Amino acid sequence: MSVTTDQRDLIEDLDARFQERRAQVPLLAQRAEGEGLTQIRSPEDMVPLLFPHTTYKSYPESLIAKGKWGQMNRWLDSLSTYRVADVDVAGVEDVDDWIDRLEAAGHMVSSSSGTSGKGSFLNKTRADRDTSSRNMLDCLAELGLPPENKWNFIPVGPETSLSSHIAMREMLAASYRSPDSIELPPTSAPGGHHRYMSRLQAMRRAMADGTAAPDEVAQFEAEAAGRQQQNEERLHHFAQQIRERRSERFFFSSQFPNLYRLTEILREMGVEDGDLTGENALTTGGGLKGTSLPDDYQSKIYRLLNIDPSRFLHYYSMQELNLRMPKCLAGRYHVPAEVVLLVLDKNGETLAPVSDGQVEGRAGFFDTTVDGRWGGTISGDKIRADLGGCPCGRPGTTVFDQISRYSDLKDDDKITCAGTMDAYVRGFIED
Repeated sequence: MSVTTDQRDLIEDLDARFQERRAQVPLLAQRAEGEGLTQIRSPEDMVPLLFPHTTYKSYPESLIAKGKWGQMNRWLDSLSTYRVADVDVAGVEDVDDWIDRLEAAGHMVSSSSGTSGKGSFLNKTRADRDTSSRNMLDCLAELGLPPENKWNFIPVGPETSLSSHIAMREMLAASYRSPDSIELPPTSAPGGHHRYMSRLQAMRRAMADGTAAPDEVAQFEAEAAGRQQQNEERLHHFAQQIRERRSERFFFSSQFPNLYRLTEILREMGVEDGDLTGENALTTGGGLKGTSLPDDYQSKIYRLLNIDPSRFLHYYSMQELNLRMPKCLAGRYHVPAEVVLLVLDKNGETLAPVSDGQVEGRAGFFDTTVDGRWGGTISGDKIRADLGGCPCGRPGTTVFDQISRYSDLKDDDKITCAGTMDAYVRGFIED
């Protein structure tokens, strides 16, 4: 089969990035050596070099429980472009302290909430964070929403103390918030995010195995209720001012569960469909995060908040990527030119077969803009992609909006190489 010029250029670009990163990222070098790969000659060569998403949570939990922050440095170092092992961890008491110490040294660690279990940690640089911010503005501008300080900016949330969330919120506020915009609530996000999530996981395990003392459960439930109450107060703060300024323009930044709760509060206050008359906008990513909402939750949000699809930036992405795949009016997510989509079989071992220009399987990506790590990842998502353009008229690869997680399907989220990658990582910690 002949190779087109574009394919040849892509392979050359992938190989150039591979040659650069394998000299910088210890785990990539070991994986390449184990696979006998010294050069990228085809897209198939990339498959064994993609890191399963679970790799970024492959540290032994005992390291955090016992405060072995030096070994956590070594674990993160094995996955990083720039060295982490020598970051001073004297006096670090918990994960929040550890991340603060890393950030002070220039490592802008991105972390998952850990709501479904063990949290993941990805090393990023300021360049990664800047790239992601620019991409957000580019996506909004392409939608017809260029930066203009003419909006009531409403960062609905959820609100956290994570610096990556704060940086994105502040960037959007600086780009879109008007001088007389609705003020943020006086209360700030609860601190110690990872400290709280670690305790939440421990409490869930203790409750499951029957070792949680009643007073411990009661104390934790009271703290959880306090956090929920603070979130409710934040949403009521926004709802009250939205009701009073219903003819003005609002720019909402939110995940769907909190946004839906905001609409419930507005309806409780007597606001009905059609009462908000400003041409309002919304940006959101991610799914429901385990929250159960009515089947028509999206249409209810759009009607009450007066958000037309042409003013709604919905995108598909993940923390392993700097860039977003924005959703077009035809309902497809568009893969940017800087991201290579590699659709794999369920186990992540080979490229899935293409039929009539479409392919279905496990989503793998290589983000060429990633600076702090190796840019290749195998996700937990089952997708269907079209390699031949989109009904909206734009060229390039698109992903259909029926995206599911293998962990939610009968097919368990098992990636064949995950165990091998974990073994490599343990070797770096134990050396």
